[in-house]
Amino acid sequence: MNEERQNAYHQLIEALLNCPSGEEAEILLAHPDLQDAGLVQTMLEVADNLRREGSLNNV
Repeated sequence: MNEERQNAYHQLIEALLNCPSGEEAEILLAHPDLQDAGLVQTMLEVADNLRREGSLNNV
């Protein structure tokens, strides 16, 4: 996976994490080109990093 695509995944994840509740679908619909296995893998990595930092709510 190239660095540009990895950066795009991280930007999308950041937007999803910081958007108002309920706007996630709209954000995802605006980026269909990034919805693939690479995004899922990056989300898992980000979630694991947040969990290790204590920043992930386990509710």
